[in-house]
Amino acid sequence: MRKNTSGFTLIELLVVITILGIAITLAIPSWNRVGQKRLLTGAVEQVAATLAVAQTEAQKRSQNVSLAYDRSDDQNWCVGASANASGCDCTEADPDSAQYCTLDGTPASVGSALFSSVNLIEATDSQPAGGNSYITFDPVRGILQPAGDRLRLTFESSGGQYQLRVLVSPTGLLKICNPDPDKKVGGYPACAA
Repeated sequence: MRKNTSGFTLIELLVVITILGIAITLAIPSWNRVGQKRLLTGAVEQVAATLAVAQTEAQKRSQNVSLAYDRSDDQNWCVGASANASGCDCTEADPDSAQYCTLDGTPASVGSALFSSVNLIEATDSQPAGGNSYITFDPVRGILQPAGDRLRLTFESSGGQYQLRVLVSPTGLLKICNPDPDKKVGGYPACAA
């Protein structure tokens, strides 16, 4: 008489392990892309929030608020805001420095130190003043000064698969958009040509 035993045979166990291995191998690149997209979105939205706070603070304080940006290379970048008449330097790391980017004593900067896998591939100001990379928000209407100035910051994921752009129009309108249809991130409109 044959005894009935329950359990898995070695072949069944090997088949299950092989299928799991294949599934994990196929899922890893997908998770990597999701991670890149999330980091890019987080960085761009934090930069946009810094811009929005600077604009709001200018109107609230009834004084100019400057936003400084620096792009020494794609991987080393920063954006910071300050109400100081002389502006600030977003690369300044010493909180006791007069050039440190703060609003009411609160640090007001974001950069590659927080988002090391996000690259700033373009930073343009339509009217740079003497080589300085900054824009100023008008205290009355929140528009850019000097009149007609605009800002464009284009960010890319470290793998180069995704891009997003932050735009500030001369009227102070802030927008996040997709600059490249082949590298788009869902949920954002295409940038106007």
